[in-house]
Amino acid sequence: MGSSRSQRAADAEARRERIVEVAMRHFAEHGYRGARVEDIATEVAVAKGTVFLDFSNKEGLFLAAYQRAVSSLPAWLDAPGEVVDGGFWATLDWWLERTEEF
Repeated sequence: MGSSRSQRAADAEARRERIVEVAMRHFAEHGYRGARVEDIATEVAVAKGTVFLDFSNKEGLFLAAYQRAVSSLPAWLDAPGEVVDGGFWATLDWWLERTEEF
């Protein structure tokens, strides 16, 4: 029983990670207002309610994506100066386009 519980916890964590990864791209491409939780859920192949279960609301999902982006700020050092001059979203977009994990 303990191993199935730990497997469910690992699966839930992996699902949350996939949701955040997709959300980062959607927020970078469409902005906060243009990103739709329904589109993110569809791409991850989960129900919209699952996203809300994991993150409470769109703001919670954005916060998780933001925290992930901030934890990756050293990647800014790799971006060309003209990209960095474009601001956070331009740099995030540049970085996401070049990062295989996403």
